[in-house]
Amino acid sequence: MTATERDFVTTCIAEIEARYFPEKAREKVPLSQRNLQFLIDQMEERSNIRISLSTMKRLWKKDFNKMPHPSTLDALVSLLGYEDWNIFRQKQGKPLLQDETVAVKSGTPSKTTLLFSVLGAIVLTLLLISLVKKKKEVVIPANIPFSANQTKDLNVPNSVIFSYDLTEVEADSFFVQRSWNPSHKTRIDPEKKNFSEIYYYPGFHWARLIANDQVVQKTRIHVKTDGWFATTKSERLQNVPIYPNQAEIVSNGTLNVKDSNLIESGVDLSKNLILSFFNIREFAELQSNAFELETRVRYEDIQGLICPFMEMKVIDEKDASWVSIISQGCESNLLLKAGSQFFKGAENDFSSLGVKMDEWQILKVISKDGFLQVYLNGEFAYEMPFPDATGKIMGLIFTFTGKGVIDYVSLKDLNGKILYSDEFDNP
Repeated sequence: MTATERDFVTTCIAEIEARYFPEKAREKVPLSQRNLQFLIDQMEERSNIRISLSTMKRLWKKDFNKMPHPSTLDALVSLLGYEDWNIFRQKQGKPLLQDETVAVKSGTPSKTTLLFSVLGAIVLTLLLISLVKKKKEVVIPANIPFSANQTKDLNVPNSVIFSYDLTEVEADSFFVQRSWNPSHKTRIDPEKKNFSEIYYYPGFHWARLIANDQVVQKTRIHVKTDGWFATTKSERLQNVPIYPNQAEIVSNGTLNVKDSNLIESGVDLSKNLILSFFNIREFAELQSNAFELETRVRYEDIQGLICPFMEMKVIDEKDASWVSIISQGCESNLLLKAGSQFFKGAENDFSSLGVKMDEWQILKVISKDGFLQVYLNGEFAYEMPFPDATGKIMGLIFTFTGKGVIDYVSLKDLNGKILYSDEFDNP
């Protein structure tokens, strides 16, 4: 196996991670066994090739000294929309040459060689027949019933009961994907009518009903909060967070979670702390293409923290957008998002977004005329195109990688009318 071949496999794996698990790829977090199993199922649906979990683990650990089997490579690139490995390689700029895979000797072949060649051809033919066997074509009737009901109106955890009727749908496999995240996809029984999932974080989602690999129906999930709701976790993609005592998150004119609250809630202060504040609801029909959001934030303590940052996220009916500020010197780590577009610190000049995180910072975002404009302490800092803004604002999320506090939050329309404001004064 040449270094070039190994590079192609490594590139393929990296592209798969970036497409299906972008946050883990960005944070360089290893895929879990569940993530790998999800990819295995996706490959089988797309290519009719089933790869073992042990093989996937070896690939993702880069634990291979020889080129993986051609069928394994074809299955992998099917996740990226390629028909086979050769096409993927050609797209990388190096086609697969005949003499790279077949060593031809001169001279007349022996009877033994001919016998094995014939047997090999038969086996290969049978293998190809099995690989090209088509899945059942999806038959989709109009208006497939698919709905969701929450077991409580506000806050989390919150069980959502999905109801569906797949009687008239013809396909090989069926799934419910409860959010945008492909790893949140679960196989369901088409003979049954209900499936339930627990949502551990507030938010807004479009759940998907999937037949084979085709989305056949969607339904809205709006897990709302009763005002502000705090969560903590130690890992970015942690499935189940810890909930501090919500009655104590407003004090001294700020939104915060004190050490005593964290400890009483079972948070290990020796581990990483990711603190988020959610306010998930509609804001008076305010649209994501025309708003002004302002806040004043700081860290209570940055001792021992490497590159602490704060992220302010706006969720609308189509997508989520966010802006961030970070400790000076760490600007390259920033990642901003406007609708479907990402803006990396490694590829943009975000020097104006580097600040002293233990000092008060006023962060403002204005959505106007197809752009998101970012202001820091009254000064223009950055602008991102935002042409795909769509629908109403469905929630706000503020996240700190440490003990952050919020002094106030203000949300206005472009005429200056205040549609939401909270200065966190104790009642």
